[in-house]
Amino acid sequence: MRRLHIAIVGFGRLGLACAEAARNDEQIVLAGVVRRPESAQILPAPFDRIRVVSHIRELSGLDAVLVCIPAEWVRGCVHDLLQLGLPVIECARFHGEAVLEHKQAIDRWAIRFERPAVVGAGWDPGALSLMRDLFALLTPKGHTDISHRPGISLHHTTLAGSVPGVKGALSTEHRNADGQMERYVYVELADGARLEEVKAAVAADPLFGRDITTVFQVDSLAALEDEHGVLLQRHGSAGQTKHQYLMFEARLSEAALSAQMMLAAARALPGLKPRAYSLFDLPLGALWGELRKDSEQTFL
Repeated sequence: MRRLHIAIVGFGRLGLACAEAARNDEQIVLAGVVRRPESAQILPAPFDRIRVVSHIRELSGLDAVLVCIPAEWVRGCVHDLLQLGLPVIECARFHGEAVLEHKQAIDRWAIRFERPAVVGAGWDPGALSLMRDLFALLTPKGHTDISHRPGISLHHTTLAGSVPGVKGALSTEHRNADGQMERYVYVELADGARLEEVKAAVAADPLFGRDITTVFQVDSLAALEDEHGVLLQRHGSAGQTKHQYLMFEARLSEAALSAQMMLAAARALPGLKPRAYSLFDLPLGALWGELRKDSEQTFL
């Protein structure tokens, strides 16, 4: 299997997520990271051996460059990378007419400099766009509702101040299929605290004792609050069959899933003609790269 050599421009949350995804992808080699000269030139472990440069010219043999910088800077960066003869993947957050205009501009550069680019290859736009489109294909006449839930509707509780060893706690609640209220409590523990003792204290708390309550230990409440929730609902008809209802609900790290889509787009680059592509332009199987046959056997 030939491994693709990639570089990452920018090392914020998305850049870090791309580095983590590349580290766990057998088809990808992270050749280097491009950062501003004033930024740290040594990355934190386990990436401290990855080469850090201030200009992409300092890296060679690249199959793709993942652009992980704020959306307002993406277009200029993509232009410069294509001009240097480098294929590009980006996931800038544009929608509607804005994303079409953005793609058209990059398409002109891709043709001029004879290198392919994939735009909007993240979570939204990106993977979630494909989900919306698939639901609409299945129920052509209908409407789609989508709601985003930052922090997956978690809220802080007074549990943190009442149970020894609990640094912080978040909880959420919902009704199960039987109509009973269920609570999920996420706790970050202090050093030396025992989860079983915390569970017993939660069970004894009047606030939680009335409902079915499950306690989970997490390493970081801040990271959990960064998680994103989404609910996609499609109400429509399939031909003459009316009242079809499709639902997709997820809890996710937007950066982590965007990184996975960017790597998938990179795997699809070999063989693409010099144009700008969105995920809608690419065969789904191409996103698996050399694992395409395996994925076809698994998921068909």
